[in-house]
Amino acid sequence: MNVPNLDIKNAWESRIIKHDRQLFRAQFSPDGRFIAAGGQDKLVHIWELEGEKKKVLDAHKTWISSLTFDPKGNTLFTADYLGVIHCWNHQKTAKPIWTIPVADSNNVRAVITTSDSKHLISAGDDGVIKVWDATNGKQVTTMKGHQECVFSLTISPDGKFLVSGDLLGSIRQWSLDTWKPMRELNASLLHTREENFIADVGGVRSLAFSPDGKLLAAGGMKEAKSNAFCPGKPTVLIFDFESGKITNELKIKGKSDGPFNALRFLEDGTLAGHTEILHAASELTFWKTSQAEPLHSISNGSAYDLSLHPDGRQLLATTYVSGGSSGNGARKRFHEQYLPNTTNLRIFSLFSKPEGRE
Repeated sequence: MNVPNLDIKNAWESRIIKHDRQLFRAQFSPDGRFIAAGGQDKLVHIWELEGEKKKVLDAHKTWISSLTFDPKGNTLFTADYLGVIHCWNHQKTAKPIWTIPVADSNNVRAVITTSDSKHLISAGDDGVIKVWDATNGKQVTTMKGHQECVFSLTISPDGKFLVSGDLLGSIRQWSLDTWKPMRELNASLLHTREENFIADVGGVRSLAFSPDGKLLAAGGMKEAKSNAFCPGKPTVLIFDFESGKITNELKIKGKSDGPFNALRFLEDGTLAGHTEILHAASELTFWKTSQAEPLHSISNGSAYDLSLHPDGRQLLATTYVSGGSSGNGARKRFHEQYLPNTTNLRIFSLFSKPEGRE
């Protein structure tokens, strides 16, 4: 099978999957055959990409906040706003293999598996990173150091280090051999707390390593104007991972005012990121990390997750679609009913559109 050359400037939407409720997370499976997604309807949705078959996994009692696949098998881990984690064999059974009833005191905001598939790592509102045996859900250890909730986790390409990012802009590096802290990187530009704010705003919402492990990208926003709808300047900080110093600050083309919720490096070192915005189109943005200005951007609704297909040529954006007003009311013309927000799972092909393809 011939793999087309990357051509970011001619990327195009090759598929869209619509769902009638808002989904927060969606990921390609490691074998590229499935998409798993979860969000407000408390269900885990599994779409088969060939033939469009679909199944639903039902065990969560509240919104699903994060999910991840085992990189070497059929195992899927899903987590929710009550701190529960379920482990599934998504191809064979409709019931969890095992469950962690209290992985966090509140919302589990991030889960990730180690490269050898032996451990599941979770983090969230209580600021404590927890390590679990991926085969049975038994706790292995905890890693403490963050002073606020942890939004993001990533593992270095060599599988040796975990990196975590929190609300205050603290990025911490941990050894996966010893489970011990190694150092702290400063991403405080992504945190705002003015005197008239009643809460901290921002944080390290996303993290990603370059394929060679030399660069670490941290996404969020800076200079938040308020903590009502929390508008700010979407920002990505590029760190030289060896020195721990910021080498660049990446910008956007459009007018998004929310954080970069997801980042993914492509095989050639191009970085993809997605923002959110309250009342208008957001954008999927691509950069060469040595340049502050984007290489290319695609207008899209706000998105909370990005997933790169194993073929390296398809990027999945979990895109929010407003069902009515932005507050707690309904549309004016349907004032007697509240219309829920929905989701478009949009797949972008990262190459030129073949001739004859509409």
